Amino acid sequence: MHVYRRRGALALAATLAAVACSDTLSPAIIPGFYADLSGDQVVPAVAVSATGTYNFTTGADSGLTVTTGTLTGLSGAPTKIAIYVGAAGANGTERGDVCGGSAPACTAGSTSVTNTAVTMIGTFTKGQLYTALHTYGGGYIMVNTAAHATGEIRGVVVFNPLQ
Repeated sequence: MHVYRRRGALALAATLAAVACSDTLSPAIIPGFYADLSGDQVVPAVAVSATGTYNFTTGADSGLTVTTGTLTGLSGAPTKIAIYVGAAGANGTERGDVCGGSAPACTAGSTSVTNTAVTMIGTFTKGQLYTALHTYGGGYIMVNTAAHATGEIRGVVVFNPLQ
């Protein structure tokens, strides 16, 4: 048990030291959560060249906000972008919508998202997402299109402890 605590403390210390030595954080990883999306992460995998990157922050209200999201090479406009709780390599339970579903419809031709609040499903909160990431094996964001209604690209949501 103590070995894991020491390893975690060392990893956090190394991360903080690296950030302290740089002027800015990497644009691909900001405090909060982030995900890199591709077709090979969808279950079952989808052979597409589309990719995406999403960054999330959390507010005092325990809600999530997509601060930046970029999609490239999709087969068409997104019909739904949602957050799920579930392990990599398995399908999970939907917990929040960025667009489509319980959130406003996705904008036709949209390839980017900026400062968009995630519509959490039910009473699911930031704390529950954090717990799910560490207890249940994780969460992911998935982008659906008309050509791939069950997911064209998907990416594991990773917690950045610098928040």
